[in-house]
Amino acid sequence: MAIEFEKLTAGKLNPGAIVPQGLDNQWVPTNALKQLIKQGKSLISWKGRKKAVLSEWRRALVYAPQVVVNRVALFNNSIVVDDYSGSDKKYFQELLKRKVIVDYLLTEESPDQRPNFDISDEKWLRWLDVIQDAKIACVRLDWGKQDDDFKNIAAVFHGYVQNLNMPDRTEHLTNAFKIPKRYREDFRNKLIEVASYTFDVASQGKNVVRNDLYKKFVCINDSKIDEGHYDKSKPFSAELKELFDLRYTVNVPDAFGRYAFTPKGSPDRTVLGDFNQSNLQNLLKDNRVNDFIDALKRMQFAVLNDALYIKGLDILTLGDVLKIRNTDEWEQYISSLNSLLLTPLEFAEKVDDVADRFTKLNRKITDLKIESTKKSSNEIISRWQPNMMIVVAIGGALLQLTLDPTDPSRILVLTLSGPVSIGLAPVAVNLKVAAAAKVDLGISVNFMRSKVSQGREVWNEVKGALQSDPRFKFLDEKDLGLTRDADQSKNEQDWNEVV
Repeated sequence: MAIEFEKLTAGKLNPGAIVPQGLDNQWVPTNALKQLIKQGKSLISWKGRKKAVLSEWRRALVYAPQVVVNRVALFNNSIVVDDYSGSDKKYFQELLKRKVIVDYLLTEESPDQRPNFDISDEKWLRWLDVIQDAKIACVRLDWGKQDDDFKNIAAVFHGYVQNLNMPDRTEHLTNAFKIPKRYREDFRNKLIEVASYTFDVASQGKNVVRNDLYKKFVCINDSKIDEGHYDKSKPFSAELKELFDLRYTVNVPDAFGRYAFTPKGSPDRTVLGDFNQSNLQNLLKDNRVNDFIDALKRMQFAVLNDALYIKGLDILTLGDVLKIRNTDEWEQYISSLNSLLLTPLEFAEKVDDVADRFTKLNRKITDLKIESTKKSSNEIISRWQPNMMIVVAIGGALLQLTLDPTDPSRILVLTLSGPVSIGLAPVAVNLKVAAAAKVDLGISVNFMRSKVSQGREVWNEVKGALQSDPRFKFLDEKDLGLTRDADQSKNEQDWNEVV
């Protein structure tokens, strides 16, 4: 009996649909990655992996209106498979029916067509069982011939890596990864070496793929790539791995014109310093720059009060996820988020509402979990002080805006000035709501992606306009006590997590 399913194209996905990077089988947060390399341990030996991936999977299902999942993860990611292999199967089916979870098909014509990659009979029958009674939604790049789409995705990845030797890009990445001054020249030379290797691959008539780069620059020679044996003797293996992973995992959301969902503790796509023409909203045309500056100056920051929240999203079951998505608080949060995504130039009037709705949703999540759990509330909750942040990225330069905790009428601005092209430059504006404490809650939303034809001029204009406004106080790193000491790594994570 054929499986009944709905065929979706990119334009039929929810405006706020996301592709979770945390389900990539090579994902590991920055701090954990550096510890694995330092201690000579493999990815498969990382004891915190299950909890981290589960948290990211729950984060996607709770905070996004729709989640597009590569079918490789639907079969092979143990966290996802566990969700439909036990008592939560009916909830997983409900999420499929509601088109919360969308199956991304690669070349398959239907969800019951066995994929080309190896999969055990047990796993395959389990998948067929879960979709048998659920009319699911599937999406492809094109329901006709997709060869050109696949070639374009491969070419985008290859082209980015091959151009790592460009001066603007090496300078941007050196700043984005916060390479210490004494190692900067070595890092730039390593990027040039990566680009040269990629050019050699191209000369053989092939596109470079992530595993090629892993073998050459990241993993121990002759080790199994999937096991993650990272080589500490290979210079900058951590930074290069994260760079390769990031460019790889944004391919699909870029192709669909939707959003990459950055995991907690990992760098986001602003690190790449690139922009994909098909992925840009192209709203910030040169004659709208003044409107953009006016919006920044009008922007209000919601004052977010601290409260008790659940300690981690990994304690949520799929049943909890459905209860949360059925609440008024969830509906109001998603409505506010979609409104911002659909009209990003109106962010001055909308970002504070998104932040406020987000914190109200988290309070509701906490209340629901306390009601349903048999554990003491002290075991599952912690006090969290949420903070709202806006980041404006123009080329390789960033402005980080936060509310002054000592004076709510004033906005603090921290700049990280990287290279900005004289000509065409990408622009991104991001909203982040996170906590200073290590609480597993937070969102990071890239709500505007555009470009300007005179990047450096626009950067100077935006920065100058805010500097001349007494409401904005510019700081440098020493004002915030930011250091590169290990115990201050959270500050760097906060900076890097902006999407």
